Amino acid sequence: MSSLEKALLLLKRLGEPPYELGLSEIAVHAGIGKSGAYKLLRTMQEQNFVIQDHSSKKYHLSPIMLRLGNVYGHFKGIGETAPPILAHTSKTVGETTYITIWEGDRAFPAYKHRVPGGVYDVNDFIGKSIPLNSGGSAMLLCAYQDPEHIRSLLDASELERRTPYTLVDRDVLMEEYRKIRDQGYALEDEVFNIGVLSLAVPVFDRERAVRISLAMAAPKKHATEGKIVEWLHLLKDGAEELSYKLQFRR
Repeated sequence: MSSLEKALLLLKRLGEPPYELGLSEIAVHAGIGKSGAYKLLRTMQEQNFVIQDHSSKKYHLSPIMLRLGNVYGHFKGIGETAPPILAHTSKTVGETTYITIWEGDRAFPAYKHRVPGGVYDVNDFIGKSIPLNSGGSAMLLCAYQDPEHIRSLLDASELERRTPYTLVDRDVLMEEYRKIRDQGYALEDEVFNIGVLSLAVPVFDRERAVRISLAMAAPKKHATEGKIVEWLHLLKDGAEELSYKLQFRR
């Protein structure tokens, strides 16, 4: 593995909890000695990608990552387009809505519109990876990627059983992804959190690929059969509008 690959993997690792690592931890993660890890970190510090905390001596991402993330959002137009669509969709469904993006090997929520007192009103999960086997938006995005790639990710992952309903059998998960793609949406019923139901729909790009999902989360007690049908219709309307507007961008 080249030094560049090690540096990029380290950046991704620092983007996951606990968001900071010591030199020894970084050396183990990169599979190199402490001296090699120190040289790698020194270069990343010089280029302002990581910062070392003076008290704990641990390393974390620098503010440049925020700027680069904003550049992507502006370049693709999603930073301007998503918030008003989320706000309108939340108003019509009466629940928290959010947009999740596929990063290549994981899914993470990038934008959210909360409903006061609703699901995830206080909990800020923006930027945090969603497990591939739980969470409607992550499972929806997995369903629209190459199946062989997704299977390899599952085989390399430790699948956590977050609730009694979370799927951890890889064969069963692959079949669930197929069903999601066939029906065109994901309905997650207490798979991520007990008492919470989520719906997610795809946002197609101009090549009909799916790297973005529009989703909502609601208390299960709100989710009557009629409400689910209504929510799904409103989510699809929002996803179509987002897809249409983003296709006029680069």
